[in-house]
Amino acid sequence: MMQEGSGWDRLVVNRKDTDGGEAVIGRTQIRKGGVAKVTGTAQFGADVDLPGQLYGAVLHSPHPHARILKVDTEAARTLPGVRAVITGADFPTLYGSFIADQPILAVGKVRYQGEPVAAVAADTEETAREAVRLIRAEYEPLPVVNDLETSMKNEVLIHEDWNSYVCSSACFPVQGTNIGDQFHLKKGDVEAGFAQADEIVESDFTCGMLQHTTIETHTATAQASPLSGEIRVWSPTQSPFSVRGLLAAAFHVPLEKVRITVTEIGGGFGGKYEVRCEPIAIALSLSAKGRPVKLTYRRDEEFAATVCRSPVHMHIKTGVKRDGTLTAQKVEIQWDAGAYVTTNPRVDYNAGFAANGPYKLPAAQVDGYVYMTNKTLGTAYRGFGVTEVATAHERQMDLIARRLGMDPLELRVKNVLQNGDIGITGEVMQTMAVKECLQAAAANVEWEKLPARWIDEAGNLCGKGIACFNKLTGTPSTTSVMVKMNENGSVYIMAGSTEMGQGVTTTLPQIAAQALSMDLEKVSMAPVDTAMTPFDKTTTSSRSTFHAGNAILEACEDIKSQLCRLAAIRFGVPEADMTYTADGYIQCLSQPEKRIHINDVGDSKIMHEQPPVVALGRYGTSDIFDPPPVDGRQSSRPTVMWMHGAQAAVVAVDPRSGHVQVKLVGAAHDVGKAINPTGCLQQIEGSIIMGLGHALMEEMIYEDGKLRNGNMVDYKVPTFMDSDVDMKITLVEQAHPDGPYGVKGIGEPGLAPTAAAIVNAVCSACGTDFTSIPIKPEHILFRKEHGDASEI
Repeated sequence: MMQEGSGWDRLVVNRKDTDGGEAVIGRTQIRKGGVAKVTGTAQFGADVDLPGQLYGAVLHSPHPHARILKVDTEAARTLPGVRAVITGADFPTLYGSFIADQPILAVGKVRYQGEPVAAVAADTEETAREAVRLIRAEYEPLPVVNDLETSMKNEVLIHEDWNSYVCSSACFPVQGTNIGDQFHLKKGDVEAGFAQADEIVESDFTCGMLQHTTIETHTATAQASPLSGEIRVWSPTQSPFSVRGLLAAAFHVPLEKVRITVTEIGGGFGGKYEVRCEPIAIALSLSAKGRPVKLTYRRDEEFAATVCRSPVHMHIKTGVKRDGTLTAQKVEIQWDAGAYVTTNPRVDYNAGFAANGPYKLPAAQVDGYVYMTNKTLGTAYRGFGVTEVATAHERQMDLIARRLGMDPLELRVKNVLQNGDIGITGEVMQTMAVKECLQAAAANVEWEKLPARWIDEAGNLCGKGIACFNKLTGTPSTTSVMVKMNENGSVYIMAGSTEMGQGVTTTLPQIAAQALSMDLEKVSMAPVDTAMTPFDKTTTSSRSTFHAGNAILEACEDIKSQLCRLAAIRFGVPEADMTYTADGYIQCLSQPEKRIHINDVGDSKIMHEQPPVVALGRYGTSDIFDPPPVDGRQSSRPTVMWMHGAQAAVVAVDPRSGHVQVKLVGAAHDVGKAINPTGCLQQIEGSIIMGLGHALMEEMIYEDGKLRNGNMVDYKVPTFMDSDVDMKITLVEQAHPDGPYGVKGIGEPGLAPTAAAIVNAVCSACGTDFTSIPIKPEHILFRKEHGDASEI
């Protein structure tokens, strides 16, 4: 893997230092909080221990679909050390991010294997789990909806009456069907576009179900008072304010009664956007007379009873002229979303806007459907569906290139959106650098020097592949931060953006330090707690640095004004005679020798016996947002920020074993401005290994609604042994006019084109078309055995 100093710096292009003072942004900075993590002093969710704390355990359904006939808890209640036992009848409320269809514990029937049916709180975790084993539940099995094909027949409905649920305006279920949401986009006359085409290319592609497999499993500690109604939760959640609102509604208490304290997060990737342990821990605490209860899932429970990336099937039909010009494209997307809707409407929405890729299309149509099955719950997964649709549309571009006899890179460069082009919603596109990213990614693998496929000295079949993508960020959205100066002149930032490995606790202080021209060491971030932290919508959608960064810039301007006023008092001059210089001096205009540097404010005494220096910064995007109508989704500004990039891959396939080795990945992403360059490179590097797993290894396998590989032995993820991939990464910097210092997001984009590039390379190497991922050795050997590949 690429290490700092081994080529990254020379691959960063279009770098410019910020005017004024020594640049803090654009230069690699050591991550704040790193020492606490490597020394083991950081407190993660399972590390929470409170006085009088009990421990929770859950009885999970062994059936994917069954009517609950009886739940006998008597033996569990009498076990010494047990303080509370609850079932769905005790807390019959429903909750959900977009539609309130989920019970805290199953009521009436279970809809997936692993669904919580009962829960116990006890003095020790061992006692709680022993009590769970004593609970006797009786079920009447019901027909199982195991796949999309069965779900689409609507012969067995997972939810009999969508109208009985409270539904948001952003969710569109279809009564009397298994469709939990739908999305439709249409630009121009698609059929006329097909009529103008010289060639019509159609393909199908399927992505398997993935587990988030974060290092830290889901966990929560809750203390809820049955008398006051106050609820406190300690949890490694990505979106504390969203969780606060959901829990307040679920337990019928005012918003101000719920307080969420965010612990360190041992990996999120969208999986900790949803609540899983939190409602159960709260219910147990209420039943245990307000004693705190900690519930931590084991790894097998993480697979069976939490969330995953939904499997998805896509069909694409494209019209193209012989010179490679695209005339029209139609995409149909079918999500296998599991038993409850969760966040899938947003996945459907984001994927729908990205399904045609970053290409010029005079006519396009997208129809996305979220189908319910008797499986674990699909939800957000690093990119909200964009990675999946990118894999499909980039495989389609290779098929088109082959039909036309064109180089895949040439076809893409010819058709990518550039500044001034009309996008998929009718928007006039700006700050587009897809072409530059494609060319840089290709150069990083020396694309022009490589044939499409070849055989190396060891007899391996080798091939190259390339892919690009576009992704929007959630809009409208709002963020607020508080910036305060301590008595010693250091700065404290209170922001709701949660740190889960993406480096936000470093990049946001960098923005503040740059804005104030002060030392980065003097700026830090407070832990996130909804009782004290200003509101932030969510830590998803690669939005944190963009949104919170803008809020910090506003707050820092106020900080400068306050410091000028305090210095004016100290110097005995009018406030209008003070200025804040670009290099960080609070300086008197008429007497320039009277000045204080921002780093010396603590020693200057200007804050002594004066009002505190505290500023609020806010940023929202509702003023620029043009809401895309449900009918067609055409909009002049559907998002504040488009993200895009490209990756190229070189692979070697052993025709004897079917093993695929990813030899080289060349990546190029437009980050707008690299606040912390090494942090950006690490995001992309991690995404490459993660995407390798998606393309070649990871898949949750269900048979008749039962998970067959719900453990870390049978579910394969990349390990250190799989990370021997040469990576050459370019950071393209085309500044976004609305981003702080021009920044764009990079947390999710690094993953989006990875699997697509690897799939295209494997197909090229094998001389065959694989239509699903993961591509496992047995799939390659099957093609060889049945003569479906030209030279395997």
